[in-house]
Amino acid sequence: MKALISTTAALLLSGTAAAAPTNWEGIYLGAHASHGEGHSQDRSNANASEKSIRGFAGGLQAGRNWQFDNNVVAGIEGTLSFGNVNQEWKDRDNHQYSPYYGKDAVTRSGAVNLTLGYAAGQWLPYVSAGVTVARQEFSLGCDKSLVEATNGCRVAEFETRASHVSTGANVGAGVLYRFSDQLSAGAEYRYTHLGSSPVYLEDPNYPAAARRSFHTNYSSVTLKLNYHF
Repeated sequence: MKALISTTAALLLSGTAAAAPTNWEGIYLGAHASHGEGHSQDRSNANASEKSIRGFAGGLQAGRNWQFDNNVVAGIEGTLSFGNVNQEWKDRDNHQYSPYYGKDAVTRSGAVNLTLGYAAGQWLPYVSAGVTVARQEFSLGCDKSLVEATNGCRVAEFETRASHVSTGANVGAGVLYRFSDQLSAGAEYRYTHLGSSPVYLEDPNYPAAARRSFHTNYSSVTLKLNYHF
């Protein structure tokens, strides 16, 4: 009987140890790759159509976690991403006689997020929210050769570019898996809204419409790899 009790206790203790949550406390550095899709629209022009933007980005992240006795894990993380979430468009796709074309793009971004998760064995599911700062680039041009018949470039053909650093908000959710004391990997979904990006795109055909206001939002799915210190 004593042997049976001892064996049962040993099995229960070993099972408890196996299920014990991983310690996520501390500092980490890592790299990520993501794919984003969203929309950009010039709200200052009632005739402007919404553009679908998409593309890839990659970069680095660094953060600090604090783990509490109830296995709740709170943290702060900063990310830097470089890529091209964009669309090169021709307005003839929406208006058959329009010779206008352009590009809307998010080329780089940085974010600072607060995270809140729960350590479950080697898994860490979490939610996050924070601030995103992004560089956006826009171009606009008019080329009569793009359509068979038009009066759209009635003064001149042209091409112009402008950029703006926008500030917005993001929310997301993800999960990490701890492979060892040093390495973890996971995936995250994030929605980013950059709000209004005011830029000047000079159009000699419509000089009064130079002031533009682009509104951009996009969703991204990101794969992460972290090294814990």
